[in-house]
Formats: sequence, structure tokens, C-alpha cells
Amino acid sequence: MTTQEIDLKVRGILSKKLNVELDKIGGESRLAEDLGVDSFGAVELMFEIEEAFGLKIPDSDIEHVRSVKDIVGYLDGWLNRPAEALPPK
Repeated sequence: MTTQEIDLKVRGILSKKLNVELDKIGGESRLAEDLGVDSFGAVELMFEIEEAFGLKIPDSDIEHVRSVKDIVGYLDGWLNRPAEALPPK
């Protein structure tokens, strides 16, 4: 999945969840300050992102997510990591 595809999917989730037009959400949009996501909303949002991308995000990683760009960068690094970095089956 490309970075652009991840970005579009994340912004789509945010748009639907927060009832904000897609074109009003950019990479620099901050979750709390710009989009009004409170701590409870952030937890719900991470559950939706985990489900949409089929992964489990550790709570310690969620603490560092402040903007759309942070989410996309994290997911891009996770989804597109080299095969040797993948856990054994």
C-alpha cells in the first residue's frame, strides 16, 4: 500500500468518524486542536484504524500520535517494513 493510499484511507476514516469534509483534513491537521478529537475519541479512532488496516497498535505508540501525518507515517512504516522485520509465522 502506498503512502498516498494510506493517507486517503486515514483521512476517509477521520472524515466519516468526525463528520468533517475530506478536503478539510490535511496531513498537518492536528487531532485535538484542529479536529476536536478528545482522549476518548482518540481511543475509538485508533480502534477503527487498527480494524481498517488489520493491525494492533501498541498503546505506547498511540501516545506519540498528534496529527494526521503522524498516523500516516506510523502506518506507512508498519505496513511497508522490510520482510526481514516481520515477525515469524
